This record gives sequence, structure tokens and C-alpha cells, in this order.
Amino acid sequence: MRFEKLLILALWLLAPLAAKALTPVTVQALSEVLVDLDRRAPADVRPLNDAVMAAEVAAVVSTVHADVGQTVAAGELLLQLDDTDYLLNLKQAEANLASSKARKAEADAKLSRAMELGQNQYVSADELQERETSVMVAAARIQVDEVAVSMARRNLEKCSVTAPFAGVVAKRMAHVGSYVINGNPLLQLTQTDKFELDAEIPANIADSLDSADSMYFLSRGEQWPVELLRLSPSIENQRRSRRARFAFTGTAPSVGRSGELVWKVEKGLLPSNLVVRRDDVMGVFLHDSGSAVFTPLPGAQEGRPVVVDLPLNSEIVIRGRDRLQDGDAVSVSR
Repeated sequence: MRFEKLLILALWLLAPLAAKALTPVTVQALSEVLVDLDRRAPADVRPLNDAVMAAEVAAVVSTVHADVGQTVAAGELLLQLDDTDYLLNLKQAEANLASSKARKAEADAKLSRAMELGQNQYVSADELQERETSVMVAAARIQVDEVAVSMARRNLEKCSVTAPFAGVVAKRMAHVGSYVINGNPLLQLTQTDKFELDAEIPANIADSLDSADSMYFLSRGEQWPVELLRLSPSIENQRRSRRARFAFTGTAPSVGRSGELVWKVEKGLLPSNLVVRRDDVMGVFLHDSGSAVFTPLPGAQEGRPVVVDLPLNSEIVIRGRDRLQDGDAVSVSR
């Protein structure tokens, strides 16, 4: 009886020690902790065209039809210059052309008459040649005047400044009543119907774009899928980066939106924070029947996610692994 009491007392005293020998850990299924490796780079949505509309003729600004922030369609009138002088120039050029055509008709008639008389030798060869020359001179004069009419008509058209593409007026530099000359800026127009995503890719990871599983533009918590259009082969010296352009494959954000380009290069990787080192070997702790089992991971590197070849239902130790050794008894929580 006394021996039994001593045995019970010994077990009672050793029980806390046995409990202390169990290392508390938290485990989670491998399928729940795997992550995708993605890369990121700053990006923003840029228009294909951002043009400063400049005056092509000298004139006074008559009216401004589009102001800052206004959206316009392609071909819409933006600004009108006073075209009075250019309208007069066109009328004068057209009058000169009409006069030249009349002279040509007169020269043609004289040549025809000279040719008829020449058959009966009433007109000398020199006079006939003079008539032919007059016709050629008149024809050349018509060509000169036709060019003058075209130039005058074109200058008149330049007095009406229209939108070359659909866009929004970003800036207005011209004012009604101001005199502008050829080359003076009038309006800045940003294209809104055609745009691309511009990204600055670090040179050391730029080649991974070709093998990316997916790409998207991330901005303010929203994302839009994109596809690579072109990657510049040149490296910008200061930032050691390469420029890349992308097209949106579906809906797209507004022009000027800034954010990040995100592309996935690998799937199903074990996060680097779950990989530990034991005896110069990188691996992971698995839970197996109350014990922690250290499983080496060939090719694992510190600080980098790693590909694992383990059953997806394997229980990975996610907390409490720092003190573990292979074979340690553990108390598990999930």
C-alpha cells in the first residue's frame, strides 16, 4: 500500500514536467499557406497623344469653343482665328486663276486660227511657233494660279483649329482678341480614346515579363488585366530600368491613373517565413502524430519562397517552429 502511494505521488510530481516537454505549435494545411510569387513596378495610364495645338497662321483669336476640362470629339472646332484677310487672299487667288484660264482660252483660239492659215501658207512658221509658245505660257500660268488658290484655301482652313483626336482640353493658352503668329501655342489636348499602360521595370527582372502567368494594373484597390505590347531593349542609366507598354484587355481606368503593374511569375510557393534552417539545411517542420518532423527542401534559399513537393494536406507548423528540433513532441492547435 505504501509503495502504491509513493508511485501515485511520483506520477503526480512528474506530470507537470511531462506537460512542459510538449512544445505548443500552430499548424495549417499546406494548401492554405501556399502563395503566388509576384513582382511589382510603378505604372501609370498614359495617352497615345498629348498634343499642344499651335497656330499655323498669323491672326487675331476670334472665339474659343473649348476650355480647360472640356471633352471634345475628333474634328470638333476648338478655336477660331479671324479669317477675313485669308478669305480675301483666296478670292484674289481665284480671280487670278479665272483670268489665267481666260488668257489660255484666247491663246488656244489664236493657235487654232494660225494653224488653219498655216495650211494655206498665210502664216509663217515663226508666227505659228509664237502662238504655240503663248499657249504653253498660259497653261503654266494656270498651274501657278491653281497652286496659289490651294495655298490660300489651306491658310483659310488653318484659321479653324479642330481636334485631331477625341480628348480633353488640359490647358488653354490663347485668349480672345490676342494676336498669334505661326507656332504660338493655343491649347493642350490630351487623348482619351486611345491610351496604354506605361511601366518602369527594373532591368534585373524585366525578362520575367515574357513568362508571366498573369498581369494586371493595380490602383486604389482596383485591378485591370493587361497584356504586354512592347518592352524596350535599352536600359535607362540612372534608374537601371526598362520601359514597357501594355494594353488593357477589358475595361480600363481613366487616363492619368497611377498605380502598380503586378505580374505573377510562379504559383504554389511556400512563403519564405515558414522555411527554417537546421544544421545548415533549409527545410520546413511538419506535424505528424504529435511530433514535429523536419523535412528538408532542396533548392530553398533564405528570404525567398520555395517550390515544395509535398501532399497538399500536409500540416505545416506556422507558429512555434523557432524552438523545434526534429522529433520534438508538440501540442497542436489549429
